[in-house]
Parts: sequence; C-alpha cells; structure tokens
Amino acid sequence: MRMSEQPRETPQNGPRNFQRSSQTWKPVLILGAVLLVLAVVANSSNTIAQDESESGGSSDFKEVAVMGGVQRKNVTSDFRGGEATAVMGGIDVDLRDAVMERPEAVLDVSTVMGGVKIRVPETWTVVSRVNTVMGGFKDDTRRPREEEHRLIVKGTIVMGGLKVSN
Repeated sequence: MRMSEQPRETPQNGPRNFQRSSQTWKPVLILGAVLLVLAVVANSSNTIAQDESESGGSSDFKEVAVMGGVQRKNVTSDFRGGEATAVMGGIDVDLRDAVMERPEAVLDVSTVMGGVKIRVPETWTVVSRVNTVMGGFKDDTRRPREEEHRLIVKGTIVMGGLKVSN
C-alpha cells in the first residue's frame, strides 16, 4: 500500500458547528417578538382614560407605540407611575412638570426593537430595575441632594434602548 492510499482517519473531537447553534436562537427570538406584539395588542384595548389638559393630567398613564411614535407630557399633581411599551417604535415621556405626592412611583417599560426616552424633574431619584437583551439603558439624571421622591424604572429592553434624563 502506498502512502497516498492509506485510509484517512476522522478526528473524534473535530470542531463543532457553531452556526447550527446560532440558527436555533432565531426562531426563539422571533417567537418572543411575536408574543410580545400580541400581548401589546391585546392589552391596548384596556387603556386608561386620560386627561391631558395643561392644568392637570392623569396620575398614571399607559402608552403603546407599535411601528410609530408617541410623545406625552404629564403635568399631574399626583404622579403614581405608568407603562410604556414600544415595538419597533418610540415613546417620549416628559415628566419634568409632574409632581409626586407619594415617596415613590413605578414606571414599567418594555421595548422590542424600539426606544423610550423619559425626562424627570431634578428632585427625583431614578432607580433602575431594567433587564436588557441586546439593548441599552442610560441614566443621565443628576442625583438630588436629598432623596425625597424615587422613580423606579423596571422592565425589559430587547434590541432597543431606554434613556432617562432631567
């Protein structure tokens, strides 16, 4: 038998096919995005009645942006919290003129390939409880000297962004 005619040995521990494992995540991400869109559409029928006059405003809000944009300015005298959900869209919430009577309020934010921008008064302390998956969260607020009011921002950011500023 010549040298060129020897049977080739196949390595037992050859390189793994990592492309196959990355392909398995695509259906999972697509399914997650579809479920989130369906949840948003199902919950959009339960919107809170809101008074957006300059003298008042609602004490809580629920905004949904699906492939679009929403701008909201809240000037309530008793802000309690709210919800912002953006799916391939953007939401801009201005709370700088809102007043918080309670020591804290909760803002629930969810985005999928979208963005949310929140502006708060300089007297509020922002506490982040945000989870990100291929997304980002940025807190550009200045810390007040005394912590009288806290805005707790919680939620999930998937391939999107959340920015909080004064």
